[in-house]
Amino acid sequence: MKKRNTPVSIIIPTFNGLKLLKKNLPTVESLMIPGDELIVVDDASQDESASWLISRYGLIKTTEHKEYDLYLSDDEKKNGVVCKLVVNKDNSRFALSSNRGVEQAQNRLIFLLNNDVTPDSNCLENLVDKFEEEDVFGVGCLEYEGSNKKGKKGGKNILWFDRGIFRHERAKDFKAGSAAWVSGGSGMFDRLKWLELAGFDIHYYPAYWEDIDLSMKARKRDWQVLFEPKAFVYHAHETTNAKVFSQKTLTKISWQNSDYFTVKHANFWQSLAYYIWRPYWWYQRRKQLNLL
Repeated sequence: MKKRNTPVSIIIPTFNGLKLLKKNLPTVESLMIPGDELIVVDDASQDESASWLISRYGLIKTTEHKEYDLYLSDDEKKNGVVCKLVVNKDNSRFALSSNRGVEQAQNRLIFLLNNDVTPDSNCLENLVDKFEEEDVFGVGCLEYEGSNKKGKKGGKNILWFDRGIFRHERAKDFKAGSAAWVSGGSGMFDRLKWLELAGFDIHYYPAYWEDIDLSMKARKRDWQVLFEPKAFVYHAHETTNAKVFSQKTLTKISWQNSDYFTVKHANFWQSLAYYIWRPYWWYQRRKQLNLL
């Protein structure tokens, strides 16, 4: 295992994820070094996630905010891990939960991780190395779908403008270098740059396109958005969106957020094309949603 000296704040948003936390946190803990901190943002879960975390890390409530409660380790360390727990009073979904975790972080580098993702033993080391260049905003991981390297590769995508909207799909190669965006499910970011960009835009509620948007804002400032295949994770795809929303609703949300992204980031000519092509995409969306 490579040696890492730079401390990192690991941020895990979770909703009804007790089973996944029990499964994946031991691996996350094994990667931590002195100076690291673990920040879990519980999004008003209905299971026992918060009480389990409080017991596991010996947490006590230190702050009661009108929107969340903050818990810290009473002896600063439990099970060898410095932990903070943010418990949302209302279900706020991914973007806002992630932003709250970043606000609580103390380290320059933050590692945003889904609760259904297991990082490789050298993942953090291979990400930290990329931040030696001051203009690096974020670095994404190679994701293997499932629990081993036989799973389909992901984590790197392409983004382009076509017939009035921005579109994206999985990249065809997974070489290191520039990327369209860093996935919010497994990526490392410069915290100060994140805060300067105001983090995830919560208008992308409940999910989709918020990480694409954030990386787009970074690229507009000429900050580097990178992909590093040596930093890999295993993604089991057990997140909660599909359990809360129907597939039809999720598809509708994705289209709506795509519209918002296009209006927000399009230049003059792209904006003109957006309005010209609106009837075409209106038809395509209704067709996909079986409304025709």
